[in-house]
Amino acid sequence: MDPVRATYLAALCLILLGAVLTWQTGDTYTWLMLLPAIAAAGVYTLSPQIRWWYWKRNPPDLPTDMAPILERFPLYRTLDLAGKRDFRRRAFLIREATEYTGMAIENIPPDVRLMVAASAATVTFYWEEFLIPGFENVVFYPHLFPTPEHDRLHSSELYPPDGVIIYTLNYFVRSVVEPDKYLHLGIYEYSRALFHTAPGVRTALLPHTLTYPEVEALTGFSESALREFIGLEELDLPAITLTIFHTHGPIFAQRFPEKAGGVARELANGTP
Repeated sequence: MDPVRATYLAALCLILLGAVLTWQTGDTYTWLMLLPAIAAAGVYTLSPQIRWWYWKRNPPDLPTDMAPILERFPLYRTLDLAGKRDFRRRAFLIREATEYTGMAIENIPPDVRLMVAASAATVTFYWEEFLIPGFENVVFYPHLFPTPEHDRLHSSELYPPDGVIIYTLNYFVRSVVEPDKYLHLGIYEYSRALFHTAPGVRTALLPHTLTYPEVEALTGFSESALREFIGLEELDLPAITLTIFHTHGPIFAQRFPEKAGGVARELANGTP
């Protein structure tokens, strides 16, 4: 239920009741029409805060037609029914708390918005506070882009000063749909966002970080291929490691059990 729409409906009913009583009795029921109108105007002004307050206490589930998108995320597939419900509700709240902007893109499709939210929900699933503060803006370009920070064409970027994550749309979607062929850019950039807001997580994961040869052994992604796909010279190995932990978990645990176990223990600590 949308609490704002419910308030509008209740206010409309009271206003109509006041109008009917005024017409039938000849008395004036101005208060019955005026007060609901004032309340509706106040709710309109505070609608984002009201919705968030309500949804935090009564998080709705996502529509069932969105389930195939979530099945693309390995963590979601491994959860039991209660865990999947929790993941969906977290993804819903993250989606609603995120501002999506398209550069030369008229609308960001709902399925892409959910892919972004599910990426963030994956990264913070092990923590009670699952929102990453300061990174509520996601920008999509239809092509590779340069920025003042990186004056070269690239496909994804985290820009902390503005609290924004930037993606090339088709690269992002491709990485979500085929994480065995491409580094999952959603999980990668949200891992970097988490490290930025909680540096202790990066520090804790450093002893368990994969080397580039180990990354290639697990995924087939060579260092040069990763640089070419993202488009930047400087990559974030701890974030790559956390991404692979989520997208290639079984083979990670099989080939490098000590590092995989270390990542799992740090995530289970639940204190970013």
